[in-house]
Amino acid sequence: MSASGRLDRRTRPARAQARDGREALLEAAARVFARRGFRDASVDDIAREAGFSKGAVYWHFTGKDDLFFSLVDERLDRPVREAIAVLESAPPGEDMAPRASALFADLLQRRRDLMLLDREYWSLAVRDPRLRVRYAERQRALRRALAGALRARVEHLGQPVADVPMEEIAAALLALAHGLTHDRLVDADAVPEHLLGQTFALIYAGLVARADR
Repeated sequence: MSASGRLDRRTRPARAQARDGREALLEAAARVFARRGFRDASVDDIAREAGFSKGAVYWHFTGKDDLFFSLVDERLDRPVREAIAVLESAPPGEDMAPRASALFADLLQRRRDLMLLDREYWSLAVRDPRLRVRYAERQRALRRALAGALRARVEHLGQPVADVPMEEIAAALLALAHGLTHDRLVDADAVPEHLLGQTFALIYAGLVARADR
């Protein structure tokens, strides 16, 4: 029994190896999703890949969707949230374009499979209202965080831009990031690594100019 009183359904080899069940399942899910895609992967596939029983998956996650969102939250969204936190606390005059471009390049190089998985899930969620609800909640949370950071930076200038809805600016910036990511995955030469940060900087410069009026 676990500390919470639930039956530990991991297979004996997994228990003997004393592995962290949740992390092992996430690693297995990442590999299975990369090979088969989200739609064709199954909970059984992921359990077998990890050397766990199917019940162990449901011990840690509610299902395949929950595995997906846990993966993207920890391995895609967490570095984005960390970058947003830096944006919010950095001096308003500091050029954040290099950091944005570095994050863009790092995610594409080290998390390419997850970026493709995220794109696949998006294409399914567009057609399936059940899938769309949680995906939309995730996007709203990122927009709110980015809008808060932008608002804080502009307010540090002493002249906040009252007539600009920052959540709309955040939505545009995130849509830009998604679009450039999509295009770079298809044609890397068309989207140089510096383009995201450079474009973000131009939009921010426009906000600053508007605040200075």
